[in-house]
Amino acid sequence: MALAGLSPWAVVVARVGDGAKSRLAHVLDPTQRHELALAMLADVLAVCTSPHAPLDGVIAVLDTLEARTLARGFGAQAIPDDGGDMNRAVRAGISAALACGAETAIVLPGDIPLLSVSDLFALIDAATEDQRAVVVGASRDGQGTNALLLRPPAVITPSFGPPSVDRHLRLARSAGATARVLSNLGLSHDVDTPADLAALADLPVGRSTARLLCSGNLTAPLASHPR
Repeated sequence: MALAGLSPWAVVVARVGDGAKSRLAHVLDPTQRHELALAMLADVLAVCTSPHAPLDGVIAVLDTLEARTLARGFGAQAIPDDGGDMNRAVRAGISAALACGAETAIVLPGDIPLLSVSDLFALIDAATEDQRAVVVGASRDGQGTNALLLRPPAVITPSFGPPSVDRHLRLARSAGATARVLSNLGLSHDVDTPADLAALADLPVGRSTARLLCSGNLTAPLASHPR
């Protein structure tokens, strides 16, 4: 259900292997962190590859064969994350999207399990018909970038890493692009800290994350940390 003339592609970047979700290390063991990262990634991919999503395609930049196999199962094009930082992985994903004819790229992390199709539409609507646009989907604290729409995909060089919202806006203005910030979307809820993890129990997360939460595999950490 792509939008005519915009050719939007998603670029999903996630780490699920060694060291994934390291800030949760004192409440989740490595296996639990891996399972959580994989479940959240599955929910992001499910939204992006939904027949209702306003996208021409999805590029997934991922650090393990298991994750890439998962992405291909959803119909995404998966490429390896070479182990550099997130910005390097994002650049690789954008290059792949450009090679596929993308005119707009929406960069998304893999740890936003409340992402919805309406979030994607909101990002695209905020860019209107501008030929040069940068739209930031902000994290709950307003500092981090949980989604980054770029039109054209190379309009700026992404600069993830908190606090990145203001940095992306400055880059957009320097590039002569329309710059906008969207807050309070489903994608604003990322999962980095034990408090973020505990909050998921009361939120409408995607199917894979919900299944993991209901399985009991994360019950002890969720119950032991105050909300």
